[in-house]
Amino acid sequence: MNWPCRREGCMANRRQEILCALLFLGFGIFMLSNSLSIIPIIDKEVGSGYVPKALSLVIISLSCLMLVLAVLNKKVGSTEKTDEDAKAGVFTILALAAYVALFQKLGFLVSTTLYLFIQTTLLSNKQNRNLVLFAVISVLAPVIIYGIFTTLFHMPFPSGILGF
Repeated sequence: MNWPCRREGCMANRRQEILCALLFLGFGIFMLSNSLSIIPIIDKEVGSGYVPKALSLVIISLSCLMLVLAVLNKKVGSTEKTDEDAKAGVFTILALAAYVALFQKLGFLVSTTLYLFIQTTLLSNKQNRNLVLFAVISVLAPVIIYGIFTTLFHMPFPSGILGF
């Protein structure tokens, strides 16, 4: 009988997945413990510690799910690596660095629109690359987020070159 996890390299992948899940779980717990000590500047329901707490809870939840799936040895998706994946990973890191560097100068709307367009293009392959759809999503998402945060939460974003 041929067990699916008896293939060469499968146990190493499983160990890597478990280790990765544990690392992210530790990071999420560390982030949550640090975000609990954030003192809000303005006394509102959604203070300065809200986003770090929410993100840390998401990281903890997803890493727990990843850990359970790794222990149960469930396949989440294709694990086949290609040179294109490695290039996309390097360009993703470069795009994130550029986003952080240009965020204050260009402002939230321009920098986020550019980053989303570049990132969705990097993550797509030639079969599913739809630049018009990527452009629409890249413009709409930051505008909606900007609108929600400025009108509902009264939290300003860096205005940058556009001035709003």
